[in-house]
Amino acid sequence: MDDSDRVEFTNVEVLADNEHVMLCRVAGKVVTIPRPSVLPGSTIQQKGDVGTLVLTRQVAKALDLL
Repeated sequence: MDDSDRVEFTNVEVLADNEHVMLCRVAGKVVTIPRPSVLPGSTIQQKGDVGTLVLTRQVAKALDLL
């Protein structure tokens, strides 16, 4: 996967999380992110974190973030 297949979102807030998903506010939308979809470079992990979320372009489109 090259960098054109990756999308980076900043100022993402984790609203809730469990071992399988994170509920996040991304660009004004609240979405459920499956943990396996979170790519290296992401700085968020648990409830209360605010930071960077990196996803594949395909996942971001499926979540209606693009």
